[in-house]
Amino acid sequence: MKTSMRLLALPALILPVILAGTPAQATDGTTTGTAAPTTVTSIERQAGSSSQAKAYWTAARMAAATPADEVEKSAGPVTQTPAPERVRRFAEAVAPKDGSGFGAQLNESITVGKIFYTSSTDGLGHYCSASVVNSPARNMVFTAAHCVHDGPGRTWHTANWMFVPSYRNGAQPYGTWDWSTLAVPTGWINTRERQYDVAVALVYGSRSVVDAVGANGLLTGGGRAYHYDIFGYPSNKDSGEVQWVCSGTSRDAGSNRIEMDCGFGGGSSGGPWYYSYDNTNRRGDVHGVMSYSSGSNTNGSPYFSAAVVGTLYNTYANQTW
Repeated sequence: MKTSMRLLALPALILPVILAGTPAQATDGTTTGTAAPTTVTSIERQAGSSSQAKAYWTAARMAAATPADEVEKSAGPVTQTPAPERVRRFAEAVAPKDGSGFGAQLNESITVGKIFYTSSTDGLGHYCSASVVNSPARNMVFTAAHCVHDGPGRTWHTANWMFVPSYRNGAQPYGTWDWSTLAVPTGWINTRERQYDVAVALVYGSRSVVDAVGANGLLTGGGRAYHYDIFGYPSNKDSGEVQWVCSGTSRDAGSNRIEMDCGFGGGSSGGPWYYSYDNTNRRGDVHGVMSYSSGSNTNGSPYFSAAVVGTLYNTYANQTW
């Protein structure tokens, strides 16, 4: 499949580049699946407890953090692809509350940022990518499950966990947010299967993250071949210090996964796979998250089913801290 990739830096006063390709049109007429809702597991910070994440992540520590590298893994053989589900919308994109926008010099999604954390497995500092998704509580971030929990027999990455929207070369233009709840499909904790490699983080800071930077919509279902614009901080592009985007068409990868040829390295994990990204307001509908790399060029995402992703969203959409 043809893909294109570009760095998201533009000279001052140059108009934004329009992302290549026209997204396929989602419809409610796609054939339906009837999978039962999955179960979810979460950890919640004690109300009123303080966080030292912002103080911990000095410029030197952020620069020294390494990507949460992931290669294709599965607890079993690739299974047959289920029938496509009806497309369902769980959230609409929304602008920042105060009307603030993005810098005129940058063509990037300000709802996309970096997650920093100290791994519960190796005790080292790592980073992932993530994006803000709209919810009634206005505090939700989507990322990959392996950016918050390390799977069977292991535990949560709660130490020094921090989200920095629109991170760029150490800059934190909108501030930082700490976690109040981290949640993943229980299937991830039990199996580490890539179809479950998606997570929700509820975050808190000096104000709502949605008020600060706006938020994306959320879609589930549909087919496996769509045009996507994938955003993130791949370590093999500018050492993960700048947002990059890859545009192309996905394909079915079996076992409730989709793949696209982007060549993004670690650090892009958790970044959004945007369906219908709007290059004017820099928001879109999240319809996948970066999960893994396979070989030198292939990247994968879980297929966003209502049973897994819809359940995850609905369980925490109204939860506050």
